[in-house]
Order: sequence, then structure tokens, then C-alpha cells
Amino acid sequence: MRILVTAPHLETEGSALLAAAGATVAFVEPAGDRAAMARALAAAPHVGVISRSIPIGAAEMDLCPTLRVISRAATGHDAIDIAAATERGIAVMVAAGANAVSVAEYTIGLIIAVARHIPTHDQRTRAGGWQRQPLGLELAGRTLGLVGYGRIGARVGAVAEAMGLRLLAWSPSRAAAGTAPPLDTLFAESDIVSLHVPLTPGTRHIVDARRLALMKRGAILVNTGRGALVDEVALAAALHAGHLHGAALDVLSVEPAPPGHPLLAAPRLIVTPHMGGATTIARGATGRAAAVHALDVLLGRTPPADACVNSAVLARRAGPA
Repeated sequence: MRILVTAPHLETEGSALLAAAGATVAFVEPAGDRAAMARALAAAPHVGVISRSIPIGAAEMDLCPTLRVISRAATGHDAIDIAAATERGIAVMVAAGANAVSVAEYTIGLIIAVARHIPTHDQRTRAGGWQRQPLGLELAGRTLGLVGYGRIGARVGAVAEAMGLRLLAWSPSRAAAGTAPPLDTLFAESDIVSLHVPLTPGTRHIVDARRLALMKRGAILVNTGRGALVDEVALAAALHAGHLHGAALDVLSVEPAPPGHPLLAAPRLIVTPHMGGATTIARGATGRAAAVHALDVLLGRTPPADACVNSAVLARRAGPA
């Protein structure tokens, strides 16, 4: 079994699982180089790809007709052309829940950092100042609106409730079951809105100019989901207008942000380079899950129900490699 990892390395536990299964593993260098990945796919008959951040579309899939599985060492799948993979009989797997704790902890950290102006106070103090303004927000008693209530959102909610916040939670499944408030109500009533839904055609720009205007003056927006959940031009305008207390984005629609991106000049904004799941434990867990799920498909095992994005492919698979 030839497996390509779209990064310069894979964490030890995942690598060990592939080695124990007899897989031949190749890596993509330098990190993030889509052209290098394409060359590697064309160079050998890979049956599996373990994917981190490089997008994989139909053109890349067609370079490697032996490909049977793309296994994400991450929880999102918007970097993969799912329709193209399904058409070609390629199973797309995700490491569901593997980094939930790390992302939830990071989300709470960003909420506190924005509420209390921590980066601003740090920068001013390092520059020799001792300015104790602006005052921050105490979070207890405020309302946190969670857009998405899966593993990450639910864990953020549990920590927030322990801190004394009131929760409003919306997700497509909760909305379908009638157990969620209308999304516009959540935006209007929340002091903090935190985004935890996957990026789909239905969630793209779920935070647009209209919903930003619905938010309370002085509210906080946090996004540790996917960048394109937010209309970034509209968010920059809302921050410049002083409508929001602040915002924190760990994800952007284009990563890294191109020079001149309107958000980079916006006030009261924290931007970090997609670090929510970047802990030693989460990276190890996602690497292990990606290896396990790739081997599940290639060896004809049954993967966890929530691991496969396009389960129709597995339903018609022919058997072990």
C-alpha cells in the first residue's frame, strides 16, 4: 500500500500504524506546496492520501487513478472536492472529534482575550506604558450563542456554563428537531457568538452584514471554524464602525491573508494562524485517526459512522486492497 502524506511528516503514532500495516509512505515537501503534492501523486500508484492543509481537487485526483481514500488529519473537509471524490469512488474520511478539546480550549481563550483586551494591554505595557484602559468585560451572566453544537461547540458550552454564562445553541440538526432558537434570534440576543459549524454552501457567509447588524452593540464574534463562515469585508466594516466590542478569528477565507486584506487593518481584532487544534495531543490524535481511517478503507474494515463524509463510496467498495 502506497500512502502519500501531504505534509513533511506525520506524527509518530500515525506513522507507526502505517508501518505496522506494511504501507509505503511518502511525504510532500515543502509544507503547503500544492504543485509538489501533484507531482508526488503522479509519480507513483498511491492508494491513499493522508491530508492536512493542501486542497485536493478533481485535477489532483485524476493524476492518481489508483487512489481509494483521502483521510483527513483534521476534522473539516472543505479542502477536498467531495463530489469529485465520490464520482471517482474515493472515500473521504475525517478525524471527527480528535481535536475537539484543543479547539474548545482555544475558543475560550480567544473569548477571554477579546473581552479583556489582553493583546492590547500586553503590547502597550511592553512599549513602556501602564495604561489601564479600556476596561474589559466580565463574562459571567452574559449570553454565549453557539452556532454549531457538535463535539467542539458542546465542550465550549460546558466550560462557558461553568464560568456563569447563559447558552443559546443552534445547529442544523437542532433546528430540524425544533430544539434551537431561530438563528437570527441567537445573533440578536447573544453577547458573544462563537462559530463551530462546518463550511458548506448553506453556511458560507452565515455571518454577513445583516447578521452583524443584528448583534448587540458591544458584542463579540469568535470564529474557530472555517474562515468563509464570515463575510470578512462586512466584519471589517462593523469593527471600524465600532459596532462590536471586538472579534477573534483563528481562520480566514484565504490562509494566510493576502497583503491589503481589509481585516488586517481592523481595530479590536485578534487574528491567529489556524492554531485551535495545534497542540501536541490534538496533532497526535488527528494523525493517528487519519492513519486508522485510511487503513480501515484499504483493509476492508468498518470505520466509525461519523468518519466518512461520502459513505456511499464505502457501501459499494469492492473489498480489501
